[in-house]
Amino acid sequence: MATENAAGQAAKSPITEHIAGNWGGYEVHLDTVLNTWLVMGLILVAAFLLTRGLSAIPSRKQTAVEGLMEFCQSIVRDQVGSQTAKYLPYIGSLFIFILVSNWLSMLPWQAWEGFHLPWVVGHGYHAPTGDINTTAGLALLSFGSYFFFGIQKKGLGYFKHYVRPMPWLLPFNVLEDLTRPLSLALRLFANVTAGHVVIAVLLMLVPVLVPIPIMGLDLFIGAIQAYIFAVLSASYIGAAVQESH
Repeated sequence: MATENAAGQAAKSPITEHIAGNWGGYEVHLDTVLNTWLVMGLILVAAFLLTRGLSAIPSRKQTAVEGLMEFCQSIVRDQVGSQTAKYLPYIGSLFIFILVSNWLSMLPWQAWEGFHLPWVVGHGYHAPTGDINTTAGLALLSFGSYFFFGIQKKGLGYFKHYVRPMPWLLPFNVLEDLTRPLSLALRLFANVTAGHVVIAVLLMLVPVLVPIPIMGLDLFIGAIQAYIFAVLSASYIGAAVQESH
């Protein structure tokens, strides 16, 4: 959406307040972009540190990393099939990015009055997944991924499923594909935002003890939302590459 606001001007929202910039005539949420890069940077640094010095006899950190990879492999295996290596990089990256994005918002800095990230003056960390633009982008990536993998495996024959089992089902099958990214984007955004709103209200009312168990619940919900998004994305890819599709 076009905007005349100068870079750095705050954009008001009923859910959160973003710092809006202008890029080519389009509004960009600068805080979301920078927080996204923060999450990706932390994941890259953690991956580098945790995978150094791997050995046949795993240490605790290596066991944790292997457990995470096996969990992501199980998602791909259950939804796509035994060829996990081909789809694991995307599904695993998707799960880890959403998980870290959600969990970072539950760190104690959210309760420290006056703590702000240096590049977002007046703003604390907000999970990128709490911005509909991020969840829509992730949903569109998943939307494109099952087309990519389906065409890669079946060629143009992939599109035959739109007229199966009956040609008159074409518009319904197309509509089903088009609603998938909308469902993914809104589900993740709504659940993450709802959790943040509850925590924010509780922190204003009782800033010390009461929010702690709720924050634990929100960590659980953040993990569940990452899992659901990854499972649904993997299931769409699995449906696209299966021979019966």
